[in-house]
Amino acid sequence: MKIKSDMKTVWAACLCLGMAFPACTDMMETDSTSVVFEEGNPLDSPNDSLYSVMGILSQVQRLGDRYVLMGELRGDLMEATADADVDLQEISNFEVSEDNAYASFHDYYNVINNCNYAISRMDTSYVDYEDKVMLPEFAQIKVLRAWTYWQLALATGRVSYIEEPVMSLEASLRDYPQKNLEELAALLVEDLEPYVGVRALDYGNVDGYMTSKMFLPVDMLLGDLYLFLNRYEEAAAAYYRLIEDRGLVMSSDNANMWASAARTQFTRFTHLAAVAFFTEEVLSALVYSSDPLAYHPDLRRWTYNDVPSLVPAQTFVDDQSHAMYFVSGGSQLVTDYLEGDLRGQAVLANNAGVVAGAYGEMRLNNVQNTYIYKFANMNYDVVNGGQDPDNRVEGGALVLLRAQPVVRTPHVYLRLAEALNRAGKPTMAFAVLKYGLNRTTLEDATRVDQAERGEGWTDFTSDAFNNNVGSASRGRGNGVPYDKEYFIIPDFGEAGTKADSIAFVEDCIVDELAAETCFEGNRFFDLIRVARHRGEWPAYAARKVARRFGEDATRMEALLMDENNWFLK
Repeated sequence: MKIKSDMKTVWAACLCLGMAFPACTDMMETDSTSVVFEEGNPLDSPNDSLYSVMGILSQVQRLGDRYVLMGELRGDLMEATADADVDLQEISNFEVSEDNAYASFHDYYNVINNCNYAISRMDTSYVDYEDKVMLPEFAQIKVLRAWTYWQLALATGRVSYIEEPVMSLEASLRDYPQKNLEELAALLVEDLEPYVGVRALDYGNVDGYMTSKMFLPVDMLLGDLYLFLNRYEEAAAAYYRLIEDRGLVMSSDNANMWASAARTQFTRFTHLAAVAFFTEEVLSALVYSSDPLAYHPDLRRWTYNDVPSLVPAQTFVDDQSHAMYFVSGGSQLVTDYLEGDLRGQAVLANNAGVVAGAYGEMRLNNVQNTYIYKFANMNYDVVNGGQDPDNRVEGGALVLLRAQPVVRTPHVYLRLAEALNRAGKPTMAFAVLKYGLNRTTLEDATRVDQAERGEGWTDFTSDAFNNNVGSASRGRGNGVPYDKEYFIIPDFGEAGTKADSIAFVEDCIVDELAAETCFEGNRFFDLIRVARHRGEWPAYAARKVARRFGEDATRMEALLMDENNWFLK
C-alpha cells in the first residue's frame, strides 16, 4: 500500500476543491437538502477508505464556528456584543428566530449522510497480512458520525436518527424517529464500544500539519457520553485508557506564573501555547487548508477586532480576577496570597499594564476593551496581498485560522476528575486540580484517601506520570499544592457527608474547566452535564448563565427554567 504517499493528493482534493470522495457529489453544498450517490460503488480498497475518511473530515471542519458558538454563547463565559451580527446576538440572548443562519442544520446531516454512505459501502473484511487494513478508517468514520450527531443534539435537544444513506435529507428528516439527548447518547455508546482499541489513524504530515491530530479519539467521545449518562466508572475508565495510551501529562511547562508577589515579572507566561496545534497538549483539532479560498472559521475575526462580535462575559472576568493566587518562595510553603488567575489575564503592579492570557483588557486601534485573545494565538496564516476590510486590527491583512483545538490534555484530565468525583472519589478528583496524579500524590494519605484507590483506572503510579501537576497551578501559582487553608476540601463537621465533599469538589472542577478550557466550545456541555449529575437541570445551568445578564438576570433565569429555551429549533 502507498497510503502515506497519496495523502498530499487526497488532502488537496478534500480541502481545496471541497470534494468529499469520488462516489458522492454536491456534499459541500451546505444549503442543499439532497445528496446524490453513484449507486453500487463499493469502497473496497485502502485508498477508497482513505479518500472516504478524509473527505468526511473536510466536511466536519465546516462545523468549526458552530462548535464554538453553540458551546459558548449558551454558557456563562462568552457573550455577543451589540455590534455582532443579529444571528450571534440571538444565540447569546436565547431568542433565536426561524431565519437565524445557525438554525439550519443541513451541514450536520450532510456529514452524517456521508458517514452513512461510507459505513454501508466499506469492506472492513479486506485483509493484508492478517491486518484488517480498512477497520481503522471505518472506526474513525463511526466516531466522526457520532461526534456530529452529538454536536447536533446539543444544539437542538433532539435529532432525527438515520443510520443508512438517503437520497433526500429533507424528506428523510420527517420520516425518521426523533431521539432526545439521553436516547441518542445510549445509542452512540452502543455504536462506538466495539471500536475501543482500534488503531488510531496517522498518515504523516500533510500541508505542514500532523494528520494524527486531525482525528477524534474514540475513548474521549465515549467518556463524554458515559459522563452525560451518569455512568461515572465507565467514563473514568475511558478517559484513563486515553491518558495511558497517549501518555498524557498535565505539564507545568504550560503555566502562567508570577516570579514573586511583587507582580512585576513572570517566572513563565506560556499557558496560551497549550492551544497551538503543534504542542503535545493538543490531541485533536479541526485543521483548515492553506488555500485562502477554502473554508476558514471567523472566530479570530469575531474576537481580536476593535469592533468585536464576541467578548468574555464580565462576570467571568470578575470571577477570574478574584480567584486566589498562591506564591511559594521555593520551599514547600505558601509565602504570599494574591488575587487573580493568570490563565485569564495578568494585571501588572503599579499600573504597568495588563498581559493577556485567554483574554485581556487592551487597546486595539485606540478602542479600549476586554478582548478574547485565545483565538489570536491559535495557528494562523497571513495571506500576502489578501484584504480583510472587516478587521482593522490586522491592518487590513487577511488572517486565516488554520487549526482549532477540539480535545486537549486538560479536557481529558478535568473530565476524568469529574467522573472520579461522582464515582465517590472526591480526594482523588481534587488531586487532579491541586497536586497532579502521580505516585507521590496517590501514596500520600494526606492528599488522597487510600480507600479511593484500587481500580485500574485510578493507577497513576507509573513513572510516565511523574511530571503531572495540578491544573490549578497553571494559573494560580506554584504554591497551590502547599496551601493548607483555602484551596482544600473543607471539614464539614460531624453532620457532613461524602456528598458535601463531592459537591464542593464539583464546584472547583467547574471553575477549573472555565479557567483551562474557556471559549473552546465546551461550556454548555459542561453546565448541562453537571446539572444532570446534581439532578438540577435546567436550574443549575440557568443560575450560572443568568449572572452574565446583570440587571436582567432574574428574568433570564426564569426564562431558562424552561428547557425548550436552551435549544435551537
